[in-house]
Amino acid sequence: MITLNKTIRLFLDSIGRREEYEFYLDKFRADQAACFALLCPDLGSIEAGAEVLAFDLHFLLRLELVPAILLCGKESARMQAALATEPIFRFHPLDSGTVEEFIQQSHAAEKVPVLVAEKVELEEALMDLVPEVAKRVHFIRAAGGLKNSSGELLPHVYTHKENFQPLEPLEFDFPTLGKTILDERPGVHLSVTSPLNLLQEIFTVKGSGTLFRKGSEIKHFRGLEGVDRERLLALLEESFGKKLTDMEFLDRVSEAYIEKGYRGAVLLEQQPAGLYLSKFAVGREARGEGVAMELWREASRNHDALFWRSNISNPFNTWYHNQADGHHAIGKWQIFWRGISADSISSIIEYCCGRGEDFS
Repeated sequence: MITLNKTIRLFLDSIGRREEYEFYLDKFRADQAACFALLCPDLGSIEAGAEVLAFDLHFLLRLELVPAILLCGKESARMQAALATEPIFRFHPLDSGTVEEFIQQSHAAEKVPVLVAEKVELEEALMDLVPEVAKRVHFIRAAGGLKNSSGELLPHVYTHKENFQPLEPLEFDFPTLGKTILDERPGVHLSVTSPLNLLQEIFTVKGSGTLFRKGSEIKHFRGLEGVDRERLLALLEESFGKKLTDMEFLDRVSEAYIEKGYRGAVLLEQQPAGLYLSKFAVGREARGEGVAMELWREASRNHDALFWRSNISNPFNTWYHNQADGHHAIGKWQIFWRGISADSISSIIEYCCGRGEDFS
């Protein structure tokens, strides 16, 4: 872990939670690619925010993270001219010499490398550069992340599954490019954000843009027959950050929804009023990727009546509020429900308050 001075840490604290940005710093610095991310801005984002972009990228260099900018197509000359007003940028034709060597030289000079390919379209250039040069690609768009037809930001777009909301009219077909790259270069991180929100997109779980994902394969189990209990327990302890002390709750699970790679799980128990959401777990690596929403959609689509509890200090409670028909705070618990009849609410509150804890 890089040693952060007080000024840098204060700035990172203003971006997001400490445990999140420290996790991402460690992850990025462990990456063996030539640079930690390729940034692909559009002309509008550069003309409106070159100074902001330069400031953020200088900050990344201070964190010993080397980003590279990729300028492609007929507007690349105008984008280069706009960036050239900032001394932090160092330019290089994409087809001249070794890209990795240019990135290393730029890093040594404390400059941000800019790869310019006027006669190459973005898709072709990215296919040549990922994942060897970078395993993360951030499209930087003046309008920011993609939005639905009502103008609401879409945190995730699933390129290989049904997207539940129609997109706004786009000046560039990002979803099709995202699908192509994820097909040909699996494992690459792709997102769209604005120059103003780049650091928040990079260093927080929630992000501040739109992440492209193929979509997860969610497996549905009746009880835990066929479930790898060892992997499930490891997921639960990683997700909650605590050791399990009582394994008996596993014997009460009647329905389980588990991501194929055991990166997330929803465990449900049958109760008279409906299904009790015993555990909702997402592994650290999968947070911010939309796995939680995919699991929730599968569970709530198949089961009308659900109730659950959450510690009042859980930062996830805002999201729970949006999914629930009602909620009630008592002691250290927030109790939520959806599809539960009014005459059963008192009984589910009593059950949640009387239920013991499974973690130390």
